Amino acid sequence: MIETGPVFTLADIKQSGSSDEEAMALVLRWLESGRVRQVAPPRPVFVRCAVGEVLADEHLATALRLAFPSLVIIGGSALWRHQVSREPDARLDCAVSEETDGCVFSSVRLHRRPVEWLREVSQAGGLSGQWLRVPLLSPEMAVADAAAFTDVWVPDRDSVDWNRLDPQAISTAQRIMRSLSG
Repeated sequence: MIETGPVFTLADIKQSGSSDEEAMALVLRWLESGRVRQVAPPRPVFVRCAVGEVLADEHLATALRLAFPSLVIIGGSALWRHQVSREPDARLDCAVSEETDGCVFSSVRLHRRPVEWLREVSQAGGLSGQWLRVPLLSPEMAVADAAAFTDVWVPDRDSVDWNRLDPQAISTAQRIMRSLSG
């Protein structure tokens, strides 16, 4: 029996000495039996978690990072984790540049962003902090991204501590987001 952690890849199975065909056959058996779920086909990232079972945050973050290397927490999810919002998110909003079809986590909402989005945001200093090793947009960039792309949840205006946001940084972020969303 091959042992894996709660999150693993097809490459992890192959490292145990299995051939490509043996590793694929084993994972297919596990998928069919419901012992594991694939994070987002066709990515070879898997979790040991039955349908409806809640995955621990640390395992969720690991699985998402492995499946989506461009993953960044955005919108109200970033504002909540920066403690700029008093209103918690119901689902984790994340931006990715990879295809998002088929993600198995109902607690996560993936939003497609242009490939250059992460480069531009990074160069502008728009990443600030992490949640379980997943990068967070800065609060100012999160506000600008939500306004430009309009596809993410944001808290009610009264739930945001606007005094903690830099108006100049919001203006700069808005200029960057306009160029990426248009």
